[in-house]
Amino acid sequence: MKLKKMIGLGLASLICITSLSALARGKGYTSYGPEEMRFGAGLYLGEPTGFTFKGYVTEKLAIDGIAGWGLNHKVFTMIGDVTYDFLDIPIDSTVVKLPLYAGIGTKLEFKVGPNDDTTVGLRAPIGIAVQWLHHPFEVFAEIAPGMKVSPSAGFDIMGGVGVRFYF
Repeated sequence: MKLKKMIGLGLASLICITSLSALARGKGYTSYGPEEMRFGAGLYLGEPTGFTFKGYVTEKLAIDGIAGWGLNHKVFTMIGDVTYDFLDIPIDSTVVKLPLYAGIGTKLEFKVGPNDDTTVGLRAPIGIAVQWLHHPFEVFAEIAPGMKVSPSAGFDIMGGVGVRFYF
């Protein structure tokens, strides 16, 4: 039952971010992200493997998240991060841009099985994206060192690659 509630919370968060992005676009605000789109959703491959979303709040500040299945620990994982594109790698291209980003976020892991444990952690993702200027796609790779804070403290590391379609 706890897992269903958490999936519902994740979907509600996704709907809120989508709605805010649509409202901002409708009021004539400047759009950000690939092909001037603010909100993207797609697939994430790594630890965990699942779905990802990203919503730009300003030109460089974004909220992103991942909901997926952690294959190493056999857990359902929900991640929420605030990221900042701190550097666009200078390349001579009219096709793509390469932002480097870093951020801070939280992670919740729900173990399914006889020990129904929940783990809470903090993480600091660092990554690079390839954003097409004339197509609403983004491909990215990231690594996220972190720390488990509950039920016991410990080092944690996650990472993966993903693709998002912006609309």
